[in-house]
Amino acid sequence: MSSLLSRIQSPADLKSLTREQLKQVAAELRQSIIDNLSKTGGHFASDLGAVDLILALHTVYSVPRDKIIWDTGHQCYAHKMLTGRLDRFNTLRQYGGISGFLRREESEYDLFGAGHAGTSISAAYGFAVARDLAGRTKEEHVLAVIGDAALTAGLALEGLHNAGHSGRNFVVVLNDNEMSIAESVGALATYLAKLRVSPFYQRMEAEAQHMLKKIPGTPGRIANRAAGSLLKHNLTHLVAPDHSGVIFEELGYEYIGPVDGHDIDLMIDLFTQIKEMQGPVFVHLRTVKGKGYEEAEANARKWHAVTPPMFQQAVVQSAPARSSGQTWTSVFSKTIIELANDDPKIVGITAAMPDGTGLNKFKDAHPDRYFDTAIAEQHAVCFAAGLAAEGMKPVTAIYSTFLQRAYDIILHDVAIQNLPVIFCMDRAGLVGDDGPTHHGVFDIAYMRHIPNITLLAPKDGDELAAMLRYMIQEHVVGPNAGPIAVRYPRGNVPVVEWHYAEGAPPPIELGKAEVLLPGNEIALLAYGNMVVPAFEAAKTLRAEGVDAACVNLRWAKPLDESTILDFARRTRRLIVMEEGVIAGGVGSAILELLAQHGVTGVQVKLFGVPDRFIEHGAIPILHRLCLLTAFDFAAAARDMLGLKQPEQEPLLSQEAHQSLTA
Repeated sequence: MSSLLSRIQSPADLKSLTREQLKQVAAELRQSIIDNLSKTGGHFASDLGAVDLILALHTVYSVPRDKIIWDTGHQCYAHKMLTGRLDRFNTLRQYGGISGFLRREESEYDLFGAGHAGTSISAAYGFAVARDLAGRTKEEHVLAVIGDAALTAGLALEGLHNAGHSGRNFVVVLNDNEMSIAESVGALATYLAKLRVSPFYQRMEAEAQHMLKKIPGTPGRIANRAAGSLLKHNLTHLVAPDHSGVIFEELGYEYIGPVDGHDIDLMIDLFTQIKEMQGPVFVHLRTVKGKGYEEAEANARKWHAVTPPMFQQAVVQSAPARSSGQTWTSVFSKTIIELANDDPKIVGITAAMPDGTGLNKFKDAHPDRYFDTAIAEQHAVCFAAGLAAEGMKPVTAIYSTFLQRAYDIILHDVAIQNLPVIFCMDRAGLVGDDGPTHHGVFDIAYMRHIPNITLLAPKDGDELAAMLRYMIQEHVVGPNAGPIAVRYPRGNVPVVEWHYAEGAPPPIELGKAEVLLPGNEIALLAYGNMVVPAFEAAKTLRAEGVDAACVNLRWAKPLDESTILDFARRTRRLIVMEEGVIAGGVGSAILELLAQHGVTGVQVKLFGVPDRFIEHGAIPILHRLCLLTAFDFAAAARDMLGLKQPEQEPLLSQEAHQSLTA
């Protein structure tokens, strides 16, 4: 383990190091990120870029007494290593290990959890107000560190506006590592940034106020403002020649920057002076994503997040067993482009995730019909509603977990007006190593109860393509058009031999399920990517002599009522499986259907995500933890039928199973 870094047990240990030693710690932090992520994967470029900033802040401030609130959280790997988690850093994003984001329960230094962008300023302002109300203003400093384009989030701008005119001691640090707010002018920018917070600057401002107050008829408050402006607009804007700092000053902040966010000496001096300043301060730092790793500096977009094979250029990657080699995202991307080639009304919309959603390729094919709203999901959905109201076909591709942020817009601006917005929810279900902030397990429940919305999910790639064609060519046209949402998971598309009776799958029809296997003893009703393990479980049961049916529900809303009621009355045993929360999900909808039609005497077993936040870890582990495997489905069927379970080692320890109900 690196010599200096291994001696850092808490941020307090940094305060005894020399500037040169701190620079060595920075180098060791970067090397540790590279070494560990080459094995575990994780967010890479943004973390390398934030090392010097994190080191400087922890050297100057005393967390947890001082409050540093980080945005998003995936820029904080160096923060984790400096706060007592170096010996566990090799467990990053692994099941049972430390999180890739910030979590209050993980460390006293993680003062506020962060997984979604744009939250830091509002949360930090809450810390500042609580501090002032408790009378601790002189003892505690509060900072919000926001970056990686998170300032584009509507919530961030709301917080910036609300806190700026409060007059409270409050610091916003912009880690500008991708978008450019203003061009730096090198040494002059560095010098003037230091000058503005130096005692010399403060003395100049006081003298300017004194002179202005001597002018007849000049009130004190005007003199104060004018004195500040005199210096700001004659010094600061030499630093920012495009006047980018004006907006922050008008919002009530003392604007400092742009400043080199990799100059540790400068930042330590800068933040030491900022501690003595009064009122809201906005510090603009310029950093380089991927700093210290040549490939990441050259292509930060590619190296934003990494997997171990990215570090092993000679490794030949092969597709997992029973996988098509295609991803769900690539199927979506290819299909939407093909449809858009023939339909000029199709518009692609993403909220800062062009690569993740696959719309980057749509942009190449149809640049005039591609729109990235930045991290502003509410705006993306309302923008789509406006397009739909004017007869366009907006395809709004947003991760399931991020679409939660636009819930009110979906309800108020899309559903009430019954506008034909097309929602394509990538990363639906359990997403693996990113954990509870990113699992897309709530979309079925948060959308199913909204009137006018239609919900569907495919079992494989071919069905996703067919559903997209149905949505665009049939559902959002004509007098009955309305909003529709399809969900699909992260990862590779499975390849399954379905053995269609008619030689091909039945076409997509509104509210019509697909019976994959008929049966009279028990029916397995599955939604989306749970169809594959349900089908495997049904085949296992049939091999054991059980006349098990398997139904691909296809639709969560509207349900195929006739098919479901038929199997309920015929088999008297239903198992429903979905990769979403059970509360309010497809299984709940089926129970409501049975109650509505007075169907009683039916055993129903629901499988889904339990009523708790699921940890990070590999998806196979999480599926086992949530009992979402073919093994679990078949075992439940045997229990319902009173059959003996075969002798087999459990897929997950009894302790792990019990952890969900403890």
